[in-house]
Amino acid sequence: MPGETGSRSGPTVLVVEDEEVLRIGIRRLLQSEGYNVLEAPDGASALTLLESTAPDHVALVLTDLRMPVMDGRQLAAALARRRPSLPIVFMSGFTAQLMDLRLVSPGLAFLAKPFRNEDLLAAVKKQLQR
Repeated sequence: MPGETGSRSGPTVLVVEDEEVLRIGIRRLLQSEGYNVLEAPDGASALTLLESTAPDHVALVLTDLRMPVMDGRQLAAALARRRPSLPIVFMSGFTAQLMDLRLVSPGLAFLAKPFRNEDLLAAVKKQLQR
């Protein structure tokens, strides 16, 4: 079920991933590091969730690129209009998409699936510190 899971003292990360098993694994990893986690199975659900939260509640979006309903690139475009300073970390098993994204946004964070837990945590931390 989309929504918030757990209440921690760290920043809130919105995880947008259509593969439930992966989304749950990412949530557990982030929570184990003290992050609050919101979850959504696609970009459209993520936008709905963001609209129902306080403007600065979500500190970062971690999103898959390929998803049904609204993909990660469409989500990023919508977020750029609503919250242009909100950091985004993209994930994908299709690294060819990375080249296309870099042309649009040279400073983006990208994780190629499969990734190590350490790499995910480092990407989240780096984007939150920028």
